Amino acid sequence: MNIEQTVLEVSGVEITKTLLVDLQKLQQYTGEPIAAVYADNLLRTMRKLRDKLPFDPYTEVVMALHDALFFENRWIDYNANQYKGVCELLTYLVNQETINNSSVESAILTLENLGFDTLPFGVKIDDDLETDLVRIGN
Repeated sequence: MNIEQTVLEVSGVEITKTLLVDLQKLQQYTGEPIAAVYADNLLRTMRKLRDKLPFDPYTEVVMALHDALFFENRWIDYNANQYKGVCELLTYLVNQETINNSSVESAILTLENLGFDTLPFGVKIDDDLETDLVRIGN
């Protein structure tokens, strides 16, 4: 008896479509305790996308959104209109046959324009540190 195993490849588009459901729920329940359930599910799905398709262009856009939402639980601070904008952006991307680097950059800039901080892990440089180094070198 020969049993064949069929492996279905998951695409970034399919996973992104599942993200839309949770984003729409976050939009609907912004400011309510139940939103945490959808935020948690969204986080898990985003990580699943990252793990399964680390080099897919959709992953880059989704992970930029991930950083904006989940750094210090900032998902709580965003409003329904911002979530609506993200849904529209991801829907637009999902409907494209392919996206290139320019599309990825444009999508991340759109996230920024919607008010999402896609680079929340900034480093603050102490201005006095540089002068201290100069004194040490002299």
